[in-house]
Amino acid sequence: MGKVLGTFLLLMFINVILFMVLGSFFMSDIQYETPIYTFSTIIIILLTILISILVYIISLLKEKL
Repeated sequence: MGKVLGTFLLLMFINVILFMVLGSFFMSDIQYETPIYTFSTIIIILLTILISILVYIISLLKEKL
């Protein structure tokens, strides 16, 4: 379980760093910029959870084999 939590936290840390770094490159005066960032952050968090679940399932399958 620690490996799954470590994977989740590492992916979230990488995502936050990428948003900070890449966000400065794509600054604009678009009216819908904030909702786009909000929805993209939600999607990335859900994908991070999905990746963590897949790591957990793979570790369970390795134990059974």
